[in-house]
Amino acid sequence: MALAACAALLGAAAGSTITWWVTRDDATVSVTDGRRLDSLQANSAGYARLSGSSGHRTLTITVKGLPRTSGYFEVWLMDRTHSKLVSMGVLGSDGRASLPVPTNIDLREYSVVDVSVQPYNGKPDHSGDSIVRGPYAG
Repeated sequence: MALAACAALLGAAAGSTITWWVTRDDATVSVTDGRRLDSLQANSAGYARLSGSSGHRTLTITVKGLPRTSGYFEVWLMDRTHSKLVSMGVLGSDGRASLPVPTNIDLREYSVVDVSVQPYNGKPDHSGDSIVRGPYAG
């Protein structure tokens, strides 16, 4: 019984530590920053929100805990099967971006946002190395 209680306490402490580690830089992130995206790499947390009308739509994204890279971080819209992608732009050095969404993109089809690590190799395709992904709020 005591061993089970210790194991439960240790598990709770580890979970709290991991949550703190991932969200420690999120003090400036609020609910208005959007829906939390799924972290696909350790220590990363992302939020995405779509705002505006059909004529002037903006995708606002914030990613904390970006890994080190000699490349850059690209923002994509993709369909639910992850087979159709549209590049939206690049994250700033602070992990934030507000990107215009063209009116000809059907957001019912492209309902997922993804942030990838891209090498400077001259290839415009998704690298396959995603950091965060999920549906955006809005």
